[in-house]
Amino acid sequence: MTADTAQTETATLHETGLAVWDIPSPAAGERFSVKAGAKSSAGCALGRCRIEVLDGDAVVASGSLGDAPWPGTDALYWAELELRAPPTVGPVTFSVRFDAGDLDEPHQDASSPFNVSVVARPDHTLTVKVASGGMPIEEACIRLGPYRATTDGSGQAAIKLAAGRYELVVWKAGFDMEPVPLAIDADASVDVEARALPQDDPDAVWTA
Repeated sequence: MTADTAQTETATLHETGLAVWDIPSPAAGERFSVKAGAKSSAGCALGRCRIEVLDGDAVVASGSLGDAPWPGTDALYWAELELRAPPTVGPVTFSVRFDAGDLDEPHQDASSPFNVSVVARPDHTLTVKVASGGMPIEEACIRLGPYRATTDGSGQAAIKLAAGRYELVVWKAGFDMEPVPLAIDADASVDVEARALPQDDPDAVWTA
């Protein structure tokens, strides 16, 4: 193969984009799963291709992309991969890698890092109740440090978390809620009162 031929073949390789989502904050040593997907720049079907998660050079999870793209996308083929959090608390970086060797159309292999926040094993349960004027607020987003939850139809969410000090932040489009400082050393419950924002308030409507 001449140098010109090699350059031509490299130039015609389709690019492969990668995405990782639904990344939780697992407890140290706990098994957890993420969703990982790959998309061809040419819109080619990538179903059944191999995708891996690596910790450094070690493969810690692997699987095959499904035959159907992620709902609402044209060609983002995906798989759910299970792996184990390291035994120490703190941020850790993994990488997702796509192997394009089995494709008929020539594609580039791809690799991309993603971060996971490993937390201490939960000791307690915090129940958060969100309401406005006595009416429960559904699908309010709750954050306490690395812990996340969403309220259900009754305006409640139960969060398992480690003992410690936190700032409870609750967000919902169309409402205003002040952060609440908390010290957790036992199971607890907290009520959050949401103030409805006027419709002409620029923060009352959220857009991505």
